[in-house]
Amino acid sequence: MAVSACLFLSLFFTLSLSAQTAVTSSKEGLQILEIDTAPFVDEPEKLYIHTDRETYLQGDKIWLKGYLANSSYVSKAPLSTYIYAELYRDTLISRIKIKMSGNGYAGVIQLPDKMDPGTYILRGYTQNMRNYSPEFMFTKRIEILNLSQFLGEPSISASLGKPASPKSENKTVIDQTSVPQDIDIQFMPESGRYIAGRPSKVAFKAIGTDGKAADVNLHLFNSAGSLLGEYISKHKGMGLFTLLSVESGGYYALVSDAKGFTKRVNLPDVQLSGAAISVNRIKDRITVVAQISAEMIGNCKLIIKNGSEEFYTKTLEKEEYHETALSGSMPYGVNSIQIQTPNGEIVSERLIFINRVFRPVIKIESNKPLFGKREAVDLTFSVTDTLGNPVQGEFSISVTDSILAPSIPNRENIVSYMELSGELRGQIEEPGFYFENPTSETERYLDLLMMTQGWRYHSKSIKKYKREYFQEISGSVAGLFRKEAKNTTLMVFAPSIQLQQAFYLEKKSTFTLEGLSFPDSTKFLFGVAGRQGGQLYGISIKAEDFPPIAFAKNYKIPQIKKSIIESAVKEQRSISTGEEMRMLKEIVVVAPVKEIFKPKYNPSPFLHTFRKEDIREREQLADYDNMMLQDYIISTFPGLYAESDSEGNRRIVTPRAVTLNGPGEPHVYVDGLKWNSTAMLDQYGMTVMDIENVAYLRGTSGAAFNTINGVILITSRKGGQSYKSAATNVARVIPMGYQKTVEFYSPKYESYKEITSPVKDLRTTVYWNPGVKTNTSGVATVTFYTGDRDAGMNIRVEGLTIWGEAVVKNGIIKRGEIR
Repeated sequence: MAVSACLFLSLFFTLSLSAQTAVTSSKEGLQILEIDTAPFVDEPEKLYIHTDRETYLQGDKIWLKGYLANSSYVSKAPLSTYIYAELYRDTLISRIKIKMSGNGYAGVIQLPDKMDPGTYILRGYTQNMRNYSPEFMFTKRIEILNLSQFLGEPSISASLGKPASPKSENKTVIDQTSVPQDIDIQFMPESGRYIAGRPSKVAFKAIGTDGKAADVNLHLFNSAGSLLGEYISKHKGMGLFTLLSVESGGYYALVSDAKGFTKRVNLPDVQLSGAAISVNRIKDRITVVAQISAEMIGNCKLIIKNGSEEFYTKTLEKEEYHETALSGSMPYGVNSIQIQTPNGEIVSERLIFINRVFRPVIKIESNKPLFGKREAVDLTFSVTDTLGNPVQGEFSISVTDSILAPSIPNRENIVSYMELSGELRGQIEEPGFYFENPTSETERYLDLLMMTQGWRYHSKSIKKYKREYFQEISGSVAGLFRKEAKNTTLMVFAPSIQLQQAFYLEKKSTFTLEGLSFPDSTKFLFGVAGRQGGQLYGISIKAEDFPPIAFAKNYKIPQIKKSIIESAVKEQRSISTGEEMRMLKEIVVVAPVKEIFKPKYNPSPFLHTFRKEDIREREQLADYDNMMLQDYIISTFPGLYAESDSEGNRRIVTPRAVTLNGPGEPHVYVDGLKWNSTAMLDQYGMTVMDIENVAYLRGTSGAAFNTINGVILITSRKGGQSYKSAATNVARVIPMGYQKTVEFYSPKYESYKEITSPVKDLRTTVYWNPGVKTNTSGVATVTFYTGDRDAGMNIRVEGLTIWGEAVVKNGIIKRGEIR
């Protein structure tokens, strides 16, 4: 590794930026390269993540591939080198950093062997996306299955914080408080407002108490109580009606559903003046009508734009203006038609969706029509445009068991997200429907969606986070008692990436080490010394920060229908039962004996003895080495969870000791030394790999530490580096690095021994390949082997062409025949 080609140091002072001369102890004479850092790119990026499936078991792997694009169609800015993927529910389960490689942004999340079943959130983002509202980040629901669910197995679960009784076998304890039935319905005049005396279309959207769309019937009345009409929702709780001349007195509606629920709802107030936009579409012809009040003439503009470019503008010189265009002349995707004042205020807005008429076509062919067990499958993918010309691109392919990993109808895909969901605010139910069923009726439903969803590009950038092309570490150096540090040398050592460098610092300063590229678990050692070798200095490394997680409290609304989950669970359970069936002898239940344990490396400064359940030793930790230590502690010890402190740092708290300031924070000791806060576990990047053992004592067991919040005791890994030295001039950190490449294991059955092996092959994901590229002929071929199950297999192909066009294709291998 040529360190001199990738290492830079920026020293930030009060008003200036200056690079200093390096003092190096390296034999190769490494030196600082003075370069301009990457310019700040204030353009949003858009990220979609393709996973191998939507349902998993504890201990499974989530294989994923990210697809990143500039939101701007004309932007030439290079994309970020790194993306982040997180899995969380009420706490963070996993966070990985993925570097762009030959397979794109490909990575894997290892699920813990022990985790609660239910719905989890997969979130993906780049640093650039943090400049905008959280909805710019990609989110997807992941279902973790419970094998005992639906099957008569003894299980205990609870909701809303109420304890479940061990006697309540085969039952779920639920809150008995009745939840009142209600329907939330919103009425949205076209372009946001309707004006008295003018015609207007009004869309409505109804949502039930379960958060899903509700089918409703409504009776519309004017202010005098006269019935004007009866209307029903057409699709996903959405509907539309037209007012030929808006009455100034306003309107109300009586809304009801099939269950007999009825409520009265007032419509938005009628405006006496202002601006409004109406859109009428007949086939490929789009007519836009802009209406403004007399006092606005000459002071407003009609603007048509997408998320990045403005491609039409017209000053409105009369009260009503008509413009007609062909849909083919407008950019595909979501476009915004606006009326703006001279200061840029949007006084009226109407969204429209332009669907692609011509999309690339993917064809899938297999080498034979029928396949037996453990047979080679050759799949050939050909991608062409509508004229049959070959198209090059990069794709990810998943092949999954059709029963163990059921296909979800109308689910989100790369096309629906890149062109629709990624442009709008709020959640869209079954977004794939609008692209998998291209009809004139679907186009009308899409237009209803444009009238009822908000546009996300009104969010302004905070201009804080630049695109991440390289990794960096920041910190500061100070003299004794925070005095100015003069004539000091900063030394950096990271042996795993062959980094050894020293820098001469003339003044008290903060520093940023840029241009780095390092994988996860890379250890850095920083030291500072005076001209004569004095060590009375302090060095502090800036803690990494991550976007806050909105910890959801209610996951009762799964993305996947219960019947689909039930089918997968039963099949998984039948496999487990068939493989693990044993003859059961009579069981005698006796009271457990509390086993006292004295660890080889005692984490307690008082040399405690421990109960087995209070401590985790190295052999138990090995399976979780890549997990952040704070995440592991929260997931393995009951009664602990995460929250953010006043500075936004994540810390561990326990509800067992609630004070006026909120839940209490356990004390934490590392190698017998007390640390200031559990937040330091994240700040120092501690992973499970870096510890020998960890214990959690509470109640009387932790009384010796004089706290009611409990105490976390940690022994750092022996033979490795510790995290904090007694010397203040040394800092050891493990910043978050990119995930090392992990390849999906796909067994081959080529020899007789392999084909006749008694080891069962019951894979759920039969094949996963995140880096399939079509050649100049638009063709790619992959090979994998079937397993031992007779079930059919689902094929899912997603990706981007070299022109940035999103493509998706589903296939089925059923009884050996591919359709």
